[in-house]
Amino acid sequence: MDGIHDMGGMHGFGAVDVDAVESSHSLLGTRAQVMAMLSLNGVRPVLEEQDPAAYLQSHYHERWLTCTEDRLVDRGTVTDQQLERWREIFDHDATAMPPKTVAEQGVEGLIAHLTTTPLLHGSVGSPFSTDDRVRVRRMAPIGHHRCPRYIRGVVGVIERALGSDVLPGKPEDSEREDIFTVRFDSVDLWGERTSDGEPAYDVFIDLYERYLEPA
Repeated sequence: MDGIHDMGGMHGFGAVDVDAVESSHSLLGTRAQVMAMLSLNGVRPVLEEQDPAAYLQSHYHERWLTCTEDRLVDRGTVTDQQLERWREIFDHDATAMPPKTVAEQGVEGLIAHLTTTPLLHGSVGSPFSTDDRVRVRRMAPIGHHRCPRYIRGVVGVIERALGSDVLPGKPEDSEREDIFTVRFDSVDLWGERTSDGEPAYDVFIDLYERYLEPA
């Protein structure tokens, strides 16, 4: 679905505070991010269903933590009562630590999942290949997807074939689809900006085959 989370190319949110980036690497932020990653690709669909006003008012890691809590409750891993009890504990002692166990067999998989290079499968067969000109389909997707609005209808060139993976939000054993890195010209995305002192540049976006059509 298209929601407030798809903010690429939107105006009105002010300048990016680069000095605040350091705060995103706090221990609390790291813990929230890792907990979300433990849910693999299941958190983003929940993230996109958040109330738009609450989404904009929440800190980045707060959004992820809230979604992780919701998923844990839905799965029956924890209860609302347990979460509320720990909120009360943290109100009195922000350094308190819940009891924890370490699943050694899951450490290797978690480290692999946290790498900046996702572990993808080989190609399952696609009509597209490197250097093909493609156009991103104009569409209004239902449910979770990975195709931002600002590239729909824009022509780009396939820079690299990445392999295949399951569709966003689907179980890990679902059918896979090929993924490509597509190169777009900033002028095609945002228009000519040289008068503002901004030179043209390339934008690279990883896209599933179903989002593309021959140009």
